[in-house]
Amino acid sequence: MVTKALALYDPKTVKSIVLIAKKTVPDSAAEIDAMVADYNTKVEAREAEKKRKELRRVADSGMFENWTGSVELGGAKMTGNTRQTAIYGAVALERNGINWTHTVKARTDFQRTYGTTSAERFTASYQPHYKFDERLYMYGLALYERDMFLGYRTRITGGSGIGYKVFDQPNLSLAVEGGPAYGHTIFIDSSRPNGRRIRDTAAMRGSFTTKWVVSPLLTVSEDSSIFFESKDITASSTTSLEPKLIGNLCTKLSFSVYYEKDVSASKNPVDTTSRITFAYALGKKKK
Repeated sequence: MVTKALALYDPKTVKSIVLIAKKTVPDSAAEIDAMVADYNTKVEAREAEKKRKELRRVADSGMFENWTGSVELGGAKMTGNTRQTAIYGAVALERNGINWTHTVKARTDFQRTYGTTSAERFTASYQPHYKFDERLYMYGLALYERDMFLGYRTRITGGSGIGYKVFDQPNLSLAVEGGPAYGHTIFIDSSRPNGRRIRDTAAMRGSFTTKWVVSPLLTVSEDSSIFFESKDITASSTTSLEPKLIGNLCTKLSFSVYYEKDVSASKNPVDTTSRITFAYALGKKKK
């Protein structure tokens, strides 16, 4: 019975069978312990070999290999008493190497109501990570943003800092980051002859991201960041629920908040967006 259980290489099954065997045949407890010790040694060797193979695979992969991520799409069109068109799209890609992780993201949000643009937001970012160990890492950041309705045509931000993975489990992850940044912003300013105002300033950036796999059919995530400047505070936060549909396809329900302190008097410093979209996971096996 014990021999058959050990051959399955299933820790939960082995633990249960060993407990039953020891109670059933207490005189063979020492022999069973020896078998379990030998089993544990073999399991450790298998796991070590599996890890070595994975490291070799990652090291040998090309620049365009070993990427994972997701594509997200959504939209709406209304006619009749209300005429509105809305389009939303996002791409998130990540490549995990032995020491380096590269993350690329892009998102666009566009809406027209009665023939007039009522939302126009675009962001794109690149963030490399260098891992010091399993939890601590150094990051770089290159970020482009455009949000006409929060009051800026262009914002380009560069920065670096330190990140730490507080939790890094298959079903729960939480990472916090912090460091200096420098931003170049072109604001919309109708009071000036050229209709714009330029600001270059240093800032401090902080962020945290978390992901909780509640069940195989539901994932909850949060992605927040904040920039502190001498005369401005910029913050964003997105909370998402992702019920799985089929294969790599899921529905995504999200709520986003955007805050820009340095806006003109005619602008509201806070924008919120609620949306339902479809997301498809890339580079992952279907389960």
